[in-house]
Order: sequence, then C-alpha cells, then structure tokens
Amino acid sequence: MISFVLTCSEQEAERLSAELWERGAAGIEEISLPGSRCRLRAYFENPEGLPDAFAAYGGRVEPVPDVDWESVSRQAWPAFPLARRLFLAPEWDQSPTPPGRLRLIIHPGQALGTGAHPATRLCLEALDQYVEPGQKVLDVGTGSGILAAAALRLGARVAVGCDIDPASLEIARRNLHADGLTAALFRGSARAVRAGAFDIVVANINAATHESLAGDYSRLEPRLLVLSGFPERDAPAVETAMRRSGYRVVARQSEEEWRCLILAREPGA
Repeated sequence: MISFVLTCSEQEAERLSAELWERGAAGIEEISLPGSRCRLRAYFENPEGLPDAFAAYGGRVEPVPDVDWESVSRQAWPAFPLARRLFLAPEWDQSPTPPGRLRLIIHPGQALGTGAHPATRLCLEALDQYVEPGQKVLDVGTGSGILAAAALRLGARVAVGCDIDPASLEIARRNLHADGLTAALFRGSARAVRAGAFDIVVANINAATHESLAGDYSRLEPRLLVLSGFPERDAPAVETAMRRSGYRVVARQSEEEWRCLILAREPGA
C-alpha cells in the first residue's frame, strides 16, 4: 500500500476525491490547510499514472506503513444534521437518527454529491425549506442522486433525475435502490422534459450550463427554481439569464464563496 498526496483548494477537494475514488483509492484523508487549501492523501495498491494525472496539484507518491484504510475513510465521513429536518449519514453509520430529523444516506466515493460540498449543502437546505408533501421535483444533473433522494425523504410524491453522463446515472440508480427509494432517472437534460410537469426544479451545475438552460427552465414553468453549483462571481450572470427568461430571485443563500438562487416566475411571464 502506498499513499498519494496532492494539494488543492477547498472547492476542488470533492471533485478530486471523486476522481481518486474512481481510480481505485482504498481510502482518502482530507487535511485542512491555511488559506482555504487542503491536502488529500489517498491510499492505493498501485500508483501507476497518478503523478502524471495530478501533476497540476503537486501529486506525489509516498510509502506508508500498514494503514486501516477502512477506518481512516469512515472517520472522514461523520454523520451530521443539516438544515431543519435532514440528517446526513454515510451508508455504514449505525448512529441513531436524531428525533425530528429525516435520515438521508450518503454514499462516499461513488460520485459527486455527498453533502460535503457547500453547493450541495445549499441545495439540500433549499429543498428542506421549500419542498412540500405531494410535490413533484426534477433534479437536473442528478450526479449521485442525493438531491432526488432528499426530495423524496422530504415528502415529494415524485422525484425525477436527469444527467448527460451515463456513469453518473448508474451510480444514482444504485444509490437510490440501496436506500429503498424510487425515482425515475433518464439520460438527457431539462430540454427533454414536458412543460408544467414539476413543482420544483433543482440543479447543482456550473453557471455556464445554467445560462444555456435558462430558456428550458422557464419553459418547464416550475413554481420554484433552485439553482446552485457556482461561486459568487458567476451569480450575476445566472440572475441575468433567468430574469430574461421570466424568473426573479426570491431568496439567496450562500456558504463560503458558493451561491444558491431560489427563483419564482414573474407574474404574467
């Protein structure tokens, strides 16, 4: 067993961790550094190709003594409460769900969307606040399926997830099945969805994609749009695109540099 060490910004940590898991990491430690930086130490049986693949992050191989990687990995993913009602717990966690909270299972190491990233948390907090029993929710760019799962836990009657990445869809299917949840998943984007079919549309994707989908979001005519996945510097461009498409911002949420916009349709739009 060897360790592979790289240094990155906090906002890059989840994406890079997902890449390391996909390359076969047996466990990953995340160590906070000054200046919103962090060090990732991943454990591998075979480090072939890793230094070149992560050269931009100073990736280097270091020998290590025997490590209980399973214990290390599990310690890096403690269960935690979020917003008013949710309790996020990794699949191996046996701790009781606090009274009054809904247990949302997370699956570390399979895809982006574990609740560790601020943008994911912002979406979860918005769903916690706005999802009402019996509603229908569309998750655009579903990734691991965590937002669709959260919508169902929070009382949505129907949750649908779409993604253009077939690997992400397969991961989402496995996660939802393991959690005993049923959501319809399909390969595609908001462009493939019928207008008026959903009460809430949530999308945790980059600003450029939000801008390109602004017209499709508007065509869907949801009661609310929950858009995140972008830093503060990109928020004005997303707001402008949505305003041109007939939606106005009714609330803004933020964590660190990440932003989440909650939007409603303009009267008469």
